[in-house]
Amino acid sequence: MEFAYPYLLLVMIYGSLAVYAHFNSESQMKTMCVNILSVVVFVFFFGLRGFVAYDWTSYYPEYQSLTDLRTLFTLPLNKWTWEPGFMIFGVICKTIYPNYFFFQFLCILINVTLLMMFFRRYVSNIPLAFMIMLVMSGFEININLVRNSISILLFVNAIVFIEKKQFLPFLLVCLLGFTFHSSSLAYIPMYFIINRKFNKYIMMAVFAVANVIYLFHIPILKSLILLVVDYIMPSTKLWVEAYLSMDLSTGSVLSIGYLERLLTGILLFCYIDKLREVRNGNNIFVNSMLFYLCTFLFLSEFRTISLRCSYLFIYAYWIVWIDLIKCFTYRNNKILYLSFVALYSLLKVYFLNTTAMSEYYNITIENKPYNERLIHFRQHFNDVK
Repeated sequence: MEFAYPYLLLVMIYGSLAVYAHFNSESQMKTMCVNILSVVVFVFFFGLRGFVAYDWTSYYPEYQSLTDLRTLFTLPLNKWTWEPGFMIFGVICKTIYPNYFFFQFLCILINVTLLMMFFRRYVSNIPLAFMIMLVMSGFEININLVRNSISILLFVNAIVFIEKKQFLPFLLVCLLGFTFHSSSLAYIPMYFIINRKFNKYIMMAVFAVANVIYLFHIPILKSLILLVVDYIMPSTKLWVEAYLSMDLSTGSVLSIGYLERLLTGILLFCYIDKLREVRNGNNIFVNSMLFYLCTFLFLSEFRTISLRCSYLFIYAYWIVWIDLIKCFTYRNNKILYLSFVALYSLLKVYFLNTTAMSEYYNITIENKPYNERLIHFRQHFNDVK
C-alpha cells in the first residue's frame, strides 16, 4: 500500500483545497491563492518527479540521443523519433539545458498552463477540477502519455472555437496538436459532430448497446477487422488474428471501473436536460461524455486500444462530474453524490498504484540514477496489479 501514499496524499490535498475554495468563494484573494497553490502543487508533484512509472524508459534514451536543430533538419522526417513539434521542442530544451528532468519539467509547465486555461473557462472550483482530472486518468496522462497529453490539452482549449463556430482557428490548434501526437487528427471531424443536440433516447439506446457488447464480450471490432483483412489480404488473416489476440482484455467484467461508468451514464441521461443548460455549448461535454463511455465499452475487447481511444474524450469527466453537482435539487443528493466521488477517487487511486511500478520519488528530495531505476523497472514490469 505504501506505493499509493503519494498519490492518495495528492488527491486529498486537492480535495481539501476544493472544500476550502467552496467555503471561501466570495473572496477573490483567497480564490486566487488557492488556484496558485493548486498549480504549484501540480508542478512540484509531476514536474519534479523522478523516473516514475513506464514511459521514461523510452523518453530518456531518446532525449539523450537528440542532436542540435541544424543536424535535425538534415534528417528526413521518417527518421525523426517523435512527431515534428515535439521533436523540435525536445531539441530546443536540450540546447538550453541538456538535463532530462529539465525537459520533463517544461512539459508539465505546458500541461498545467493549458489545464488552467481550460478550467478557468468552464469551472469555478479549480482544485476540484484538478482532483477529478487526476482521478480520471490524470496520473496516467501526465506521467506516461507525455506527447498525447499536450495534444489532448490543446484540443480542450480549442473547444471554444467550436462554440463560436470558428473552424479555421480550431483547425490550426488541432494541427498544432498533431505535431505533438498524431491522434489529434481524430479531433478534426469533431467540429461537425460534437456540438449537435442529439436525441437523448437515441443516445440512451447507443449506450445500452455498448453495455451489452461489453458485458457479453461480443467481439465486434475483431470480427470487422478480420472481415476486412480476409477480403483485402486473405494471406495475412492468421497473422492479424494472432496479433489481435495478444491484446485481448482479460479483466473482470463487473469491475469497480465498469460500475462507475454505468452510474455515470445513468446520471448523464437522468440529468441530460439540466446538463445541457448549465452553460452555452454544453452539448459538447455531454456528447464527449457519451463518446468516452461508448468508445471504452465498444472497444473493450482490446484493452490498449480501448484505453487509448477513450482517452481522447476523458476531459468530459473533468467538467461533467462537476456540472452534475449543479443538477441536484436537494442538498442531501449533493452530499451523497460528493461522498461517492470522494470515496471512488480514493479507492481508484489506491488500487491503481499498489505495485512497485508506481513507486514515486521527487528529485528535490532524493536522487536515483537512471541505471538503478532501469533495473527496478525490469524487475517489476510484469508485477500484477
